Amino acid sequence: MERIPDHHIFLVRHCSDEEVNRVVTLHYRTLSPKYKAAEKVAQTILDEFTLDRPLEVRYTEIMQRIRAMKIPYSGPDVADLAAQYLHEKGIKVWR
Repeated sequence: MERIPDHHIFLVRHCSDEEVNRVVTLHYRTLSPKYKAAEKVAQTILDEFTLDRPLEVRYTEIMQRIRAMKIPYSGPDVADLAAQYLHEKGIKVWR
């Protein structure tokens, strides 16, 4: 990586714009306490999947899990982040 003088922008060689955007997005997500909570909720759901169960979950199930885990953030905010995380892992989320 080369630092461009007087800016907080870095040049990354041999990476597409899409790859850089994905990494920057992931970096900002991991800094968010809500995202960390959503990741924890999503992982508990993922841990329960078995080969005989379809890879899908209802949004209401995510909300129930958030309430059961007593997540201290806005339920819909965390549920949206958890749904996005699950979708990225190949899980169909029904709204």
